[in-house]
Order: sequence, then structure tokens, then C-alpha cells
Amino acid sequence: RAIVGGVPVMASRMGKKARKKRNGAGAGAVFYCEICRQTSFRGRSHAYGLKHQERLGALLGRFLQKVEDAQQFLKEVKVEKYDFTEHEQNFWCYCCKREVKKHITNESLAVLYGGLLEHFVSSEHLKQTNTFWWENKADIKLKDKFLLSGDGYEKFKVAVAKAVENYEEKEDEYIKQEAEYIREVERRRQEVVQAGFEVGFTWMSLNSIHGNCCILHLLIYVLRNYSERHK
Repeated sequence: RAIVGGVPVMASRMGKKARKKRNGAGAGAVFYCEICRQTSFRGRSHAYGLKHQERLGALLGRFLQKVEDAQQFLKEVKVEKYDFTEHEQNFWCYCCKREVKKHITNESLAVLYGGLLEHFVSSEHLKQTNTFWWENKADIKLKDKFLLSGDGYEKFKVAVAKAVENYEEKEDEYIKQEAEYIREVERRRQEVVQAGFEVGFTWMSLNSIHGNCCILHLLIYVLRNYSERHK
């Protein structure tokens, strides 16, 4: 056995054969592609195929549009009054293969796209995105578009705090205005009721005076008749 560089040539050749055999077995293994939704007998080398890359490109294009929609709210945070029908939506993350809550909500308000942005900065999403890119042989130049830096998210949280504060101030002012309006309506109602009482009292007073006059005339008439009869 010839020795080259301290390694027997025969052993080196056997190592190459073993590697080829192992790689060949991996390439020909049965593999289900979730992007193409089909089973391939080429193993993970299927990801290099033209059809797979075309479908991957279309999927990432749709995914990127939604990601960019969410990233717009990094600069313009929006807080709204909570509405169950609008703010309990979920978003499918292709990298993590699971649903993610779209907005951050509580019982009173919602931070639009806060849930997505929080997910994009998570360590889980970073790990799964790296795996997704490796498995599907996606363009490495695009990967950063689907991630969010920690600094970017910290700025977002500061902006959210200010937006929530402004929202609560506006809500407090609205509540004050509503309370003032209710007080004004009640004051006017009481004025109308009081005016009604006064009109009723005047009417009753007039009726009372008129009634007394009628009784007085009746007494005078009776007395006159009585006097005439007893003359």
C-alpha cells in the first residue's frame, strides 16, 4: 500500500467511495417538499430544481409583501380601540410553519401588526428562517428581509409606549367631553321639568281663585233667596 501524506492510498479511495455511496443514498431518498406539496425521490437535491425554485420564489414574493406591510408600522405605530372581529387575526409564518398572532391586543386597545413584528425579532423565527433557507436553497440575499433586528424592535417598543400614552390621553379627553355633554343634557332636562311645574302651579292657582269666586257668588245667591223667603 502506497502511503501519501501519511494516509494509505487504498484507504483514501475507500473513503471517497463511502462518501459517494452515502451522498448518493441521501440524494435518492424519499423526500416530501412542503413548497411543491409533492414527494420527490431525489432527496433534498429536489430543492435545486427549476420548478421548486419557481414556486419558492412565488411564495417568498407573497410572504415578503405581508412582511413589508408589517414593517411599515415600525415608523408609524398605530393604536386602535380593541375590536374582536378585527384584531384577533392570525398570520401564517412559512419559515416557522405555524400561525402567529397579527396584532398585540388587550381588552381595551390593539397595536396594529405588533404581534408580527414581535415574532420577526424572536430567536425562534431566526432559527427557523435559517433552516428554511438551507432546506429550500433560497437566495441568501433575501433572508434579511424576513428578519427584524433587535435595535429596530426596541425603537418600535418606545414608539408604541408613546402611541399608547397619546391614545389614552385622547380617550380621557373624549370621556370628559361626554361627561360634560351628559351633565348639560341633564341640566336642560331639569330646567324643562321645573318650567313645567311652574306652569302647572300657575294654572292650578288660577283655577283655585276662579273656584273660590264661584263659591262666593253661590253663597251670596243662597243668602239672598233665604232672606226673601223669610221676610
